[in-house]
Amino acid sequence: MSAGNTKNSGNTTKGEPTFRERYERWFQGWLVLAPIVGLGSITLVKNQLYRVWKVKNGLTDGVSAQQAREMGLMPPDWTGAVWYGVATAGVFTVFYILAARTWVRHAATEETTSSKS
Repeated sequence: MSAGNTKNSGNTTKGEPTFRERYERWFQGWLVLAPIVGLGSITLVKNQLYRVWKVKNGLTDGVSAQQAREMGLMPPDWTGAVWYGVATAGVFTVFYILAARTWVRHAATEETTSSKS
């Protein structure tokens, strides 16, 4: 077995964890949290846009979008809320990557320090 095969099997020659081993739990967390952040942001902005629109048109809280259409009013377009949700998920991803890199680097230095003692 050559050194290249050893590296591809997930074990390095020094026993250090591979990139996948270090970041897999972080990636799994991101797969759960990113959609929650994006969809939650869309929902919040959509509700606020709808609330502002109802106040501007003098409607009460009990009026639905369908009832407003029957009155001849056009509810707001939600594409802005969708783009906001996408942008929020993108910014969340950037901060999540920074947190993961910081944590993995700190954990790696702490592990090497404790193993030397």
